[in-house]
Amino acid sequence: MTNPFSPDEIPVPADLERHFTGDQPLGELFENIDEDLFNLRFLKRKKGQEEKARETKALLAGLREEIIKKGLIKARGVYRFFPVNSSGDDLLFYGAGGEKPAAFSFPRQAGGEKLCLADFAAPAEGGRKDYSALLAVTCGEGVLELAKREREAGNYVRSYLVEALAIILAEAFADVLHYRIRKEWGIAEKNPAKPLLRGKYRGKRYSFGYPVCPDLANQKILFDLLKPEPDAGLRLTDGFMMDPEASVSAIVFHNPKAVYFGI
Repeated sequence: MTNPFSPDEIPVPADLERHFTGDQPLGELFENIDEDLFNLRFLKRKKGQEEKARETKALLAGLREEIIKKGLIKARGVYRFFPVNSSGDDLLFYGAGGEKPAAFSFPRQAGGEKLCLADFAAPAEGGRKDYSALLAVTCGEGVLELAKREREAGNYVRSYLVEALAIILAEAFADVLHYRIRKEWGIAEKNPAKPLLRGKYRGKRYSFGYPVCPDLANQKILFDLLKPEPDAGLRLTDGFMMDPEASVSAIVFHNPKAVYFGI
């Protein structure tokens, strides 16, 4: 049976090399923070707590300047394009040496259109080579130590804000790298901000732990392919959680038919 979600055309990436970002400028990441998420996390207060919100906003502004000036948070990431194909509910990633492909297995919807993430890649039996990208970023190096020092100094609010900011910065970094991937693929929109918030863009990204790809053990496959530990300093725990916590990993599909869906 023909898969109606298979891509009609396949853009070829410029290379299949592993790319390390180096230390990402923190000012750029702060500029790319989702303001709605930021305000909801830090500044939304109940009626009568307006003064507390103003105090938090001032503290955040000072902390932002200190983080940028002193480089208190390190933002590093890796990404790479891979040849891929689908095989049933599996997404096959091929290495450069012709070795056996790594297989990500995804669940399929029981109802609706019975979608599975693997549907968004060209099937292996069709003979067409497709491509997907993997990314992993972190803004967590040194954050726990910094938060601990703040707590020991009695600065409990600053301690919380440092950890929370690192997580939000990691999301902003993932957005920045996600756009870079789409741009290098030749599928990026001119204004990345608004389409991204509405989900109306080509080059959807999916992270493990969400309903469409719930199996965190797949993180081990992603880490084996990307190898983010040596330079980005990103590791996996025995339970397949990312360490440092302020980190994001994802698979990116170029297929314009790719959608976000529930299981």
